[in-house]
Amino acid sequence: MTLSEYKIIDKILGIPFETSKGKKLMMGGYKTNHNGKEVEHALVYKGTIENPKKSINLRINSACYTSDIFDCQRCDCSWQLKQATDYIIKHGGLIIYHFHHEGRAFGFTNKLRSLQIIEESGKSSWEACLELHDKTDHRSYLSSIKILKDLGINDVTLLSNSPQKEAILNEYNIKVHAMHNLVASDTKLRNYLSYKKEELGHYIKFPES
Repeated sequence: MTLSEYKIIDKILGIPFETSKGKKLMMGGYKTNHNGKEVEHALVYKGTIENPKKSINLRINSACYTSDIFDCQRCDCSWQLKQATDYIIKHGGLIIYHFHHEGRAFGFTNKLRSLQIIEESGKSSWEACLELHDKTDHRSYLSSIKILKDLGINDVTLLSNSPQKEAILNEYNIKVHAMHNLVASDTKLRNYLSYKKEELGHYIKFPES
């Protein structure tokens, strides 16, 4: 896949909203097309995001419906989204939310199949994905790059633990001059986070016991 294969076919910005805690933010949306497949992306932000004159805080967030909508506690996804939102409320910045990334872009029903394998065999989520698919992750972040280029954003503080996100931003000349890590302290997630740290190289430092 190349960046030129991604086309922006619709966008809207500047829709104000208020959170349940009375915090004011802005919302926007993009629709992109890749090889005939149209997908949508939500933007949540505070402050200037079009041609900003300085670095902005950025969270690239994959949908996790089980966690984000139903409050499932198998992963830290909803926690990270809430932490990123709180950070942007306080400091300004942008969240790009990819609806089509649900289940590492394999989809919701496939995600449930992987959870079934985990329940029955005790395998990790990554092992379960490999049992169902030829790789553990089908997500591409090129649509995020396309959106950032369209907004004129070229310098960010990345709200993430992921070296993969850091690498693709730098590859496309969007400078990551700092990382703000989002590491959940819930001990029930230790095995899940340990895999991310040890196998995927995520920047995770656990508090000392």
